Formats: sequence, C-alpha cells, structure tokens
Amino acid sequence: MCALMAGRAAAAPRGPYGPCFCLLVALALDVLRVDSDQDPLYPVYLPAALELLDAPEHFRVQQVGRYPPANSSLGSRSETFLLLQPWPRAQPLLRASYPPFATQQVVPQVTELHQQPVPWDVRAVSVEAAVTPAEPHARVLFHLKGQDWPPGPGSLPCARLHATHPAGTAHRACRFQPSLGACVVEMELPSHWFSQGSITRAELAYTLELAAEGPGGCGPGGEQDPGTQALPVGSVELRPADPPQYQEVPLDEAVTLRVPDVPMRPGQLFSATLLLRHNFTASVLTLRIKVKKGLHVTAARLAQPTLWTAKLDRFKGSKHHTTLITCHRARPTGQDSSSPLELSEFLWVDFLVDNGTSGGVTVTRPVTWQLEYPGQAPEAEKDKMVWEILISERDIRALVPLAKAEELVNTAPLTGVPRHVPVRLVTVDSGGALVEVTEHIGCESANAQVLQVSEACDTVFVAGKESRGAQGVRVDFWWRRLRASLRLTVWAPLLPLRIQLTDTTLEQVRGWRVPSSAEGALEPEAAAAEEAERRARNCRLQYQRANVRFLVPFAAHPLDGGRRLTHLLGPDWLLDVSHLVAPHARVQDPHVASLEGGRILVGREPGVTSIEVRSPLSDSILGEQALAVTDDKVSVLELRVQPVMGISLALSRGTAHPGEVTATCWAQSSLPAPKQEVALSLWLSFSDHTLAPAELYDHRDLGLSVSAEEPGAVLPAEGRGAQLGVVVSGAGPEGLPLHVSLHPPEPCRRGRHRVPLASGTAWLGLPPAPTPAPALPSSPAWSSPAIETSMGEEGQAAGSVGDSGGVRGKFERAEEEAGKEEGEAKEEEEEEEMVPAPQQVSDLELGMYALLGIFCLAILIFLVNGVVFVLRYQRKEPPDSATDPASPQPHNWVWLGTDQEELSRQLDQQSPGLPKGERGCPCESGGGEAPTVATVPAGGPTSSPNTLARKEAGGRRKRVEFVTFAPAPPAQLPEEPMGAPAVQSILVAGEEDIRWVCEDMGLKDPEELRSYMERIRGSS
Repeated sequence: MCALMAGRAAAAPRGPYGPCFCLLVALALDVLRVDSDQDPLYPVYLPAALELLDAPEHFRVQQVGRYPPANSSLGSRSETFLLLQPWPRAQPLLRASYPPFATQQVVPQVTELHQQPVPWDVRAVSVEAAVTPAEPHARVLFHLKGQDWPPGPGSLPCARLHATHPAGTAHRACRFQPSLGACVVEMELPSHWFSQGSITRAELAYTLELAAEGPGGCGPGGEQDPGTQALPVGSVELRPADPPQYQEVPLDEAVTLRVPDVPMRPGQLFSATLLLRHNFTASVLTLRIKVKKGLHVTAARLAQPTLWTAKLDRFKGSKHHTTLITCHRARPTGQDSSSPLELSEFLWVDFLVDNGTSGGVTVTRPVTWQLEYPGQAPEAEKDKMVWEILISERDIRALVPLAKAEELVNTAPLTGVPRHVPVRLVTVDSGGALVEVTEHIGCESANAQVLQVSEACDTVFVAGKESRGAQGVRVDFWWRRLRASLRLTVWAPLLPLRIQLTDTTLEQVRGWRVPSSAEGALEPEAAAAEEAERRARNCRLQYQRANVRFLVPFAAHPLDGGRRLTHLLGPDWLLDVSHLVAPHARVQDPHVASLEGGRILVGREPGVTSIEVRSPLSDSILGEQALAVTDDKVSVLELRVQPVMGISLALSRGTAHPGEVTATCWAQSSLPAPKQEVALSLWLSFSDHTLAPAELYDHRDLGLSVSAEEPGAVLPAEGRGAQLGVVVSGAGPEGLPLHVSLHPPEPCRRGRHRVPLASGTAWLGLPPAPTPAPALPSSPAWSSPAIETSMGEEGQAAGSVGDSGGVRGKFERAEEEAGKEEGEAKEEEEEEEMVPAPQQVSDLELGMYALLGIFCLAILIFLVNGVVFVLRYQRKEPPDSATDPASPQPHNWVWLGTDQEELSRQLDQQSPGLPKGERGCPCESGGGEAPTVATVPAGGPTSSPNTLARKEAGGRRKRVEFVTFAPAPPAQLPEEPMGAPAVQSILVAGEEDIRWVCEDMGLKDPEELRSYMERIRGSS
C-alpha cells in the first residue's frame, strides 16, 4: 500500500489538500475494487462491429446497468439503436462485421396499430373543424415528415381519406406533390348527412396506397370499408346552419361597426353593417368612408327608412375615393322596452371589389371609417378606424406550417452545434391547391427557454443555451389574417454525463512488456546481442486498458412547470453520446492515462486522475469519472477463445419508441471445411477478476501464436484485417482443437525460451464430451507432432513450414528440457521485473525528492550531535562517595559557628588515636589536599567535618564546617565499636588557604606546620 501511495503521489493535485484528496480517492477506488472482486466475472460478448447505414440520425441506447445485455455471450452480441427519423427515404441497413466476415440486413419497417408496415411517415391535418350545408367540404392536408424523397411523380404514394357517418361513408384520394411532399383531400359530404336537424359528427381516417398510372395518379380502389387498416385523423362537426364569420369594432360609445372576417375575391359584393345603441340621441350622423382604388361603395341602405333618411355623396381622388353618408332623424323614436345598451342594425353599406385587383397575388385594401357630428371639425382625427380587407383571387381556407420533424433531441449543450428543424408555411385553397408562403410572415415561440424560432420563420432551433425540454411546446405563425400553430417535443439531456469505464483501476500486467514510445533508431554497426539488449531496456511494462462510454438520459419537462419528467424511451434508458462528446473528453493528467480515439483508456504511469468532459459553450464540466493507475501487478490467467467462421444477424423492432431497433449477431462455428478461414476472438482474463477483449490493445503489442495437434492443419491468414486469423485445412468428425498463446511483442522478448503469458483452447466443431481438459501446447504431455502459427507484432503470420522456423514442432521436447525452460523463464521474468519502466521525472517529484533529502540530512545531523554529546560526557568520573552505583548520593551539611574551642574538639574527635604532638598545622609551602578519612562500622553514617576559620580584627573567630554523610565501606575495622559514626572530613582548599587557617589556629612555627601537613597527607 505504501508503494501504491508513493506512485499515486506523483499525480497528486497541487494544493494543501492534495495528498489527502489522493488518499481518499485511492482508498475509495481500492474499496470498489475489493467489492468487484467478490462479484462474478465481467460479462463477455462477441466484439463484432454493429453499425447503421443510410440512417441520418440515430443513437445507440442501453438500459441502466445492462451493458452488455444479458443475452450476450462469448459468441454473440446485442445492441439497441434509436432512429430519430424512423421512415427515411432509403431503407436503412444494419451491418455486422468481424473481419474478414460481414453481413447486413434491411431494418424492418415500423408497424402501427393496423399491423401493416408503413413505409412513410405521414402527418394528417384537418383544415376545417366544422362544415355546413353552404360549405359541405371537409379538407384534410397530408404531408411527409422526417425524410427527403427523390424527385419525380412516381416515387410518392397516394393518401385516401375515409369519412364515416351514421348515414353512410365517403372516400376520396390525393397524390403527394413532389415539390412540397404534401397533398389535400377535399371531400364533399352528402347533403342528407345535414338533414337530421342537429349537430352530428363524421369520423375521418386515411390509408396509404401506391400511386397508379393515369392522370389522377390514384387508383379507384379503397371504396370499401378500410376496417382496422386505416389510421385515424379525427372528426369533423356537421352543423345544419352556417355560423356567421364577422367581427365587430366600436367607432364610439354608441356606434359599432360589423365587418366580414373572410378574404374577398375580385368581383365579389359584400356589405358592412353600422349598429346603434338604443340610447343614441343625436339627430344628425355623418359617416366618412375613405377607400383605396379597387374598392367602391355602391349603396347605403337604412334598416329603418321611416325613422331616418340617408344621403350618399362620392368624391374621387388620385389615390383614394371618399364617400360621405349623411343620416337625418325623420321623427322621434317611440318608447322601447329593450335595454338602452342593446345594439340594433342601423345602416348597411355595400362594397364592390374590382376585377383584377389582386393581380394574381393576395393583397390588402384599407378602408377608413370616421364618424362626424354637427359642430365637429370635418378633418378631426376623433373616432377614426382603419379596416383592412384581404383580397385574393384564391379562396384561402387555412394556413398550415409543415415541419420536417415533430420531435427534436437537443444535443447542442454537448456539441456546441445548434440543432435545426426546417419549417414551411403553406395555404390551403378551397379547391385543394397548396401554395407556399415566403413573405410577410410573423412567428413567435411560446417558450424561448425550450425552443427558438428564426427571424425568417423558416426554422425552429435549439442553440445550447436552453435550460430544459418540453412536450408540445408551441410556435405561433401568422400571415395576413390567418394564424396557425406548430407543436413539437424537445428532449433535453439531464446532466451530468455518466462516464462508464469497464475498469476504474488499471494495473501493470506481469511479464508483459511492450516497446516504449521513446525508443530510438538502432545503430547499424551495433552487434545483434547489443541490439536485443538495448531493445529490451527500451521496453516498458504494459498497463491494463478499459473501454469508455459516455451516456446521458434525455427527458422533457412539463409545460405547467411541474417536476414530473417524461423520459425518452423510459426512465431506465440511456443514450450513448460517445461519438458526440469524444472530441471534448480528456484525461486531467495525461501522464497517468490517455484516451485513444475517445473510446479506449490507456494507463501510462501510476497515479490518480479523472476523465472529464468540458462544455464547448462554456468552461463548465459536463461529466467526470475518477480512475487510478497503480503499480500493483496482475497476471493474465487465461485466454478465452471463440472461433468465428461467419456472422449471423437478426433484427427486431421495439415497443418503447417507433424508431427502436435491436440487432443481435452470432458467430458461426461449425466443423470447418477444407481451407476454411477462421477468425479467433480473444478475451483476456486477469487475476483481478476483470476481462478485456484483445481489441482494446494495440495489435503491435500482442504476440499471438496458434498451434494444432495435426501437422499442417493450421496456416496463417494474411492481409484480411483480422486480429488473429488462420486457415484450417480441415478437421475430423470429432473436431479440431486450436491452442492460442499470448506472448510479449518480439522486440521485448528476452532469452531463447519464451513462455507464453497465457494460453487458451478453441474447438472447431462440436467440443468433445466432458473429459479431463487437454494440456496446453507447451505441456510435455503432448507427444504427437504439432504445428504453430505465430503472429508477429504487425499482426501477420511469420515463417513457413520447414527450416524457416516460423512453423515448428512444439510437442517434441523432453521433460527435462521443459523443466529447464520453465526455470530459465522464471529467472528471466524476475530479471525483467527488476528493470524499471522508463519514467519522466516531473517538477513535483523533484521537489518532493529535495524535501525528503533535507529531512534526511536534518535527522543525520541530529544523530551525530547526540553521539558526540554522549562521547564527551561519558568520561566524567563520579565522586568518591558514589563508588557503589546502588548507594544513595551523599548529602553535604554546612555548619556556621564562632567558637574556637569547638573546632579543636571536632578535630580531636576525628583523630582520637594520634599523639598530641602530631596535631600541629604545617604551614609550609608544597602542601596539597589534606583529606582526613576515618572508617566506622557498617550501618552508621560517616561524617567528615572540615572547618576553615579566619581571625577577624578585635573579635571572635567564625567557623565554617562542611559535613558529608556517606555510606560505610564494606570492610570494617574490628577495633572500632559497633554503632560508632563514620566521619569523612574533606578539606576543600589548597595549601595557601591552609597556611592562613593554621596561622589563625596559632601554628606559626614552620616545623609545626610541616608536621601538621604530613599528618594530613598520611591520613589521606
């Protein structure tokens, strides 16, 4: 673990909390690895490539925690795709390939409720919500969405409309127009359907059929009841009377104008009505009408000519015509019981539209209305109203927006590329004609946080700044007086991204060395042995690799602001967006690991880092996944081998979405025919309970060899693109076992004998009954000759049969040779493990090493200082009284006194055996220390008082007495009584000091001083 953390420290993030963070991440990853060790081995699948062709927009999808699907195995693989445009022009193809084998199938068409395949995605829009006997026509617009179509009239189908009423059925068809991909069915409903006197409904449905030859383009079929094959459109309401279509505009508090709210055609006569309230009291009313050329006021008719009179005056101008209608009250109005605010018709004004007014296009003509009363200025701007009349040669019934798709997957936050849906506006005429509108269009999005619309109103789009998705978001369009709405569903990604790694801890593979990228060119004059040695030194240990997938769920938010989300396909489905975000994915520390192709994670050196995806629109992180690369070693336990002699494919449609397609492919493995080419799919099983396909590793780093028992049964298959392919000459009825071995690449093999890293066996044909497993190709138990095909670092077979050495006998070794080879292989492996992988020292490592060196130097200086201190003070001798280590330390007692006789008495007590003449004080020079030692019996304390007294002028002498108590020596004199105190007197002064002490004692004679000093020396 210490070595692991030392390796991870090289990639530790900078900062005061970097080491703690690395420690926590490493421990978490180790815990995950321990948990994964208890789980069963990772699921396997056939690493065949599954891809959709001729599908403009699609995604791979998977369920949460179910990749690969449960039905996958070593010989099969399943993938689920989502086609966002499920009815493309050309039928999409799904291709399955495992080189050199490939197959493909046409994606089945979508099956709707009628249980019949529908080759086109058609949207039906009912133009009228209600019909009357005056206008008994039901119109339905059909248009193709989500696809393009080739030009030409014969490529598009026909749509047949079926109307069902209690009084009968009606049918009519139209053919799609290539320019717009749309057509309109105008069906006249029978008159007896309106004779019931009440409002009824007719149900509308449609079917699609192939176009027929002829002017109409649609055959006469379909008159019978379609039954369950028809797709519903909706219903139309049948009313006995025609509801009026007009609008009312007040001119002032008492006068209101009622005008028709329908487009006018050239030559048409129409009327406008003036309404008065019952409380109107004015007697004179003047109505000024100003019209543009192309319109004429033909007449003014009073509703009550007995009460009012009207006079019409016309004035022609260069651009406008003015008409004055003056009304006078003839007699007072009688009492009316109705409400004074109730409106009643007062005047009808008739207008005529000139022929050729529109000039073939739709135009508007403004009509200005102004009321004038007596006493008011004629040109006053008061009570003026402008009414625009829409004049068109066509009877336009509706405005319809046509969108290429009704749902949009918002991937702009992931890629930074806006997503667009083209929109076209068309008008529906009374005769069923369609005309595209391109000018004077207005539009607005009801929720700009979900969907936006362009200024030209020809595109709805998402730019990546939208914060949410929604179902049925509305975009409004208007042209002239016609309005229409378009509703779409926008699916937005729910961030953060989910980064899925097949292994979050990459470790070194024991014994697998690969060429280093820093390997230079070899000198031509170098010897062969030196070249091999140099190549071996330039090899590094291989780290494990992992597959990377970037997943995200898509959802739509409710329009009412609620929290209940609607997920695309379902809450447990994720979309694979690896092909979209791979350019924006990177490893935080590229020295630790790197991404190859955005899909394969490659370990480089020990450390802790993470994979992160940054937003192309901002600096935010869309998703992040931690990983670790360690110097712990794992072994390749075995190779799981699956022979592939062909590919089978099956497709099925899902039920969660119309564009859901599931593809399952199988590897064909049967008894091989003569010269049958066989591809071998390999999975590496590691000792850390992980599995990885051989496709994750560079083919130059794989040294693969294939052997068989029968001589000449296996030959290399060259140039077909397979990772490992062979040609089998044939097999018996019991099948043929193939033995596959994995070696390091040729430049990194050392020694003559090369033991494979791992081996595996594959059976061509039916495997035998359960028996003891056959020995590996390198086992000495095989005695029959065998043949081996080796795959070099470039993935091609090397050598040929004979003396070339590329194909050689492998089972003719003796047991002792095999044992010797295994021993040499172990020594070789140990030697290889001692060669470290070349690593580049970073600035962080240099700083850490310098800091570590400073710490070691400080510790060394501290140790040297301690040793010197001990050597200096261990020579210091303890005092004489402490000769016995177990004895207590002596205590010094000091007594101060002034009695001179007391001094003599203590000296007599110290040396009672000395003659009185020997008690003089020698005061001559040359004296040294004069200790007086008296031995006492054991057990009693020893006291040695030493008194130094000095005579003071005119007074008594002061005495200083030093008494030391020490334990008794082990040897005792027999002549002294038991219990006598042991006194040890020590004179702590030099000879010069003793002289003046002796003078104070009255010993002035030199002979006395000398005798005293000799007694002191003798006693010491």
